[in-house]
Amino acid sequence: MSPSRPVKLLLRTLRAQLVYAGLVLMAGTFLFYFVLQQLYYADVDEALLLRRDEVAAKLPLVASPADLALWMRLDRDLEIKPLGPGEAPPPTRIVGEKRYLAAAKEWEPYRTLTTTVPYRGRPYRLVLRSSLVESEDLLAAIGLAQAGLLVVLLGGLVLVQQRVARRLWQPFYQTLAQLRRFRLDQRAPIELAASPTLEFQELNLALTELLTQHRRLYHSQKEFTENAAHEMQTPLAVQHTKLELLAQQPDLSETQAEHLGALLAVTQRLTRLNRSLLLLARLENQQFAATDEVELNYVIATLAAQVQEQLAAAGLTLHLDLAALVTLRANSTLLEILVSNLLVNAIRHNEPGGTVAVTLTARQLTVENTGRAEALPAGREFARFRKDALSAPGGVGLGLAISRQICDTSGLTLAYAFAPPNRHRFVVGWA
Repeated sequence: MSPSRPVKLLLRTLRAQLVYAGLVLMAGTFLFYFVLQQLYYADVDEALLLRRDEVAAKLPLVASPADLALWMRLDRDLEIKPLGPGEAPPPTRIVGEKRYLAAAKEWEPYRTLTTTVPYRGRPYRLVLRSSLVESEDLLAAIGLAQAGLLVVLLGGLVLVQQRVARRLWQPFYQTLAQLRRFRLDQRAPIELAASPTLEFQELNLALTELLTQHRRLYHSQKEFTENAAHEMQTPLAVQHTKLELLAQQPDLSETQAEHLGALLAVTQRLTRLNRSLLLLARLENQQFAATDEVELNYVIATLAAQVQEQLAAAGLTLHLDLAALVTLRANSTLLEILVSNLLVNAIRHNEPGGTVAVTLTARQLTVENTGRAEALPAGREFARFRKDALSAPGGVGLGLAISRQICDTSGLTLAYAFAPPNRHRFVVGWA
């Protein structure tokens, strides 16, 4: 399942507000229409009751039933008829109904009041009607107007919010742009964009303190690395030179010569270890700039020529397959160290009469060697100072760790694979 695409915070907030406002708009329009309708019905019902009282007051003035018939012909919304024998007087009630109007050729809504009134000592059924045709149209128009008003209001709020939010969030985006341009190796002071918003002021203050502290630590580590490189390598070089001079003395005994040889080996190992640790520190402190266009074919061919003596001494065969022409933008020194470490590792961990195969394609570099019939410990292939039964004598245990760090620094990938019965493969990949 692929991860969802990131969405801007402002857009996510706006979406939630639009969904909420849309639901409120729909529900509010129907609710507003219903409330208006009920209010209008209550007003019409009140008018019908008043008219009932008015009709009851005028009935004594009607001389005969014939005059009642004339009254009903003049007022089509009025109906007065005597109750039949044994018919119970209907209770007073008001209901909604539909009536077909021949003139309009359609059914129209009405509010109808039914009650009982006395006329000449007899009970009469009184039916009063009030048309709701104009009221329904009016209510519909009011509802549409309300909905339109809410839509305009919602749209205006969205536009206003976008403009205001963009202006309010502008300092945040300026701070983000400055953070993207920030470099630890620069000594220029950190000046984040000012903002009148309290939260952004606190964010800028915290970021300024954090970046200042990291820059101070970076320069402190860089100075330590440079000082250590100078202070440690010089004594080691002097010690190595003195030991070589001492080893050349003619009056040394065999035992003394063995001790001097052991001391020289230890000094050489300390020198390699010191250089490796300093290189790792410089890599972790990002002290290498990737500004070179490096022809990887030339680097591999050059280093392969340099290790010919080691290959011959170990009785190994080197196979080169550099069919693709690859140019990488990286630090040339780091790439040379990476390829050299992989070649030296393939030679050191090989077996007599074995092979080393280097294959270069457009997307990856593969260094494969024969060796022990056992894979490296899973998860610890690139561990520092790895000491186990598969470790080769004479190494400092940092070659693969440095290779992995170089790949991470240069935007490359480094993977290990074991192919039975005894082939170990390291693959460097790039986009």
